[in-house]
Amino acid sequence: MYDVFVVPTGNGIPYLAYSAISHPSKFYFVYPAIPAILIWLSGFGVPNKEFYLARMALFTFPFVVIAVYFLYRVCLEFGFDSRRIIPFFILAPSFLVLSFYSWDIIATSLVIVAIYYALKKNSQLTGLCLGLGFAAKSYPLLLLPVFLKEAQTWRSRLELLLSTVVGGLIPNLPFMLINFKGWFYTVASPVLSPIRSGGASPGFTEDSLWSIIKYYHLVNQAWLMETLTWSVVLVAILYATFSGRSFVLRLWLVEAVTILVFPTSPPQFNVWLLPLFVLIPIFPYIPFLAFDFLDSAIILLWFWVADPFQAWGPIWDIFLAKIGILAVLLIWAIHRRSIPLRPTQPFRG
Repeated sequence: MYDVFVVPTGNGIPYLAYSAISHPSKFYFVYPAIPAILIWLSGFGVPNKEFYLARMALFTFPFVVIAVYFLYRVCLEFGFDSRRIIPFFILAPSFLVLSFYSWDIIATSLVIVAIYYALKKNSQLTGLCLGLGFAAKSYPLLLLPVFLKEAQTWRSRLELLLSTVVGGLIPNLPFMLINFKGWFYTVASPVLSPIRSGGASPGFTEDSLWSIIKYYHLVNQAWLMETLTWSVVLVAILYATFSGRSFVLRLWLVEAVTILVFPTSPPQFNVWLLPLFVLIPIFPYIPFLAFDFLDSAIILLWFWVADPFQAWGPIWDIFLAKIGILAVLLIWAIHRRSIPLRPTQPFRG
């Protein structure tokens, strides 16, 4: 059993050190390499939690700028409607709440850059961004098959795959060499522990369909939960990879299904979807706003309700409504047939 060192320190900083930096023989961090390093830097030498949060926001800000800039470049150069950036991204409730509070914006920004270079047919930079994104969050690897299919030629696919490996190794290799078990835990723990433990409590798994399944004891075996979860995700990846739909819609489908079925899907995962909502014109604003507002309400109310894990309590009702809207949007997107295969003209929302 690994020791996960996330105990608050004397000055209130919630994360003292990344294992391979300060305690390579004992402690194992729960975050991938890039956010772990930035968390360590955010808390290094600061007197209190407020300074930690301010420094964390400072480290996050460049990735916010990168995300907005490259999303605009995608719209400008490839015929998407740039007017959707403000309502669906910059002013989206979850972006306003979580962009400076969550490290998911790092991986999201790198995926946006990868989309830009994929549309420019630059497989090497596409793969490099996906690999760096994996060093920030595992979800970019779920998108890799769709990116490989978009590359179209076997040479470009090989270049994309090799550059993804290189991009992933740049931040991870030093920690793999210093403490492989500690590094591996950052990859294995987010994948397995939420499934095997059933989430934060027996009746609530934060924000996915498994909350209902666990509450009514429809599935109790950990191995069966793992099998069902990854089977659904794999089917979504295969469908998205080989369907004739638009590139960005296929990426959205993979992310949406993952958020719906993965046992621990906290509100910050919504940041993954925001840029793709910008680039897919079939999604109208009102359903999106309802979905994203409910997502933000979960994190805003989390610290105010008496028991956020209460089954059929306020948080439960909000997340049920949220995943219900996402499920409807997913079904609607699958049945839509009038989306161009490639962005050849300006999209209109």
